[in-house]
Amino acid sequence: MIPVSLLILSWQSHKTLLATLESYRQNGLLDICDDKLIFFQQISSKDIRIARRFGLQYYGAGHNIGIGAAYRYLAERARHPYILYLQNDFKLIHNVQHDPSELEQGIDLLAHHGIDVVLYRSRQHPGEPNWATDNVQGNEERWQSHLFNALYWLDAPEQVYPDKIQRCPANPRFLQSTARFMNYTDNPSLYRREWLLNTLGDYFVANDPHEITWPEHVIQPWWQQQDFRIAQAEGLFEHIRLDRGNWRSRLLQLPIPLFKKLGLYQRLKQSRWAQKLKNSAG
Repeated sequence: MIPVSLLILSWQSHKTLLATLESYRQNGLLDICDDKLIFFQQISSKDIRIARRFGLQYYGAGHNIGIGAAYRYLAERARHPYILYLQNDFKLIHNVQHDPSELEQGIDLLAHHGIDVVLYRSRQHPGEPNWATDNVQGNEERWQSHLFNALYWLDAPEQVYPDKIQRCPANPRFLQSTARFMNYTDNPSLYRREWLLNTLGDYFVANDPHEITWPEHVIQPWWQQQDFRIAQAEGLFEHIRLDRGNWRSRLLQLPIPLFKKLGLYQRLKQSRWAQKLKNSAG
């Protein structure tokens, strides 16, 4: 066992949730963690059946209380000193029972080397949509506060931006930067539980002036002025959503990874043809 509590957030989307939890089971995550918590927005009897099927301690609310409030609720109930924050649409694509090293080394960075956050979205298979590649790639000068995301499209971002991204001296397997160049994200992330509650807990329940349930709208203006240290290696999770949006919008997602690999995505995204397709799919 590793001293990590799994904190999972879910809202409807049962097909996606089942596929995600099955990936955790098949790849050993449920076997190496003994504290597994899930919070359901608008909890239903089907949610409860799924949680019981996978041995998860479940909580929930009859309405959507927001990502931040639900996340804090789970963190306050976690039993271990480290928490791995997950949402229902990030599948595990690496067997962590056979090779837990990336998680174990992430814990070591948090415990002994001054790292505050370790990110675990896969660099090679980040999944779709990926906000960073859709918005930051090609607009790096504008998005300096998000520049660490270049690790998704550059093999060696530390060579392109050496003053902002470096190899972690304590473990060169990991890249590192600071919150000034890596936005707050609700992608898979590992934290020290005490640090997260003391540093971010109040932000998770703060009023969002945009009236949106995403904590990054509240956190990011403050976050990008901090010197929190953030690290990432190759990553373990792929973003895959199976049951949100209509069939046209899901169909449009299929060729995107190929377009990005061929360097055509940004050009096609701005085309009149793509905008018409997007509008018809909405």
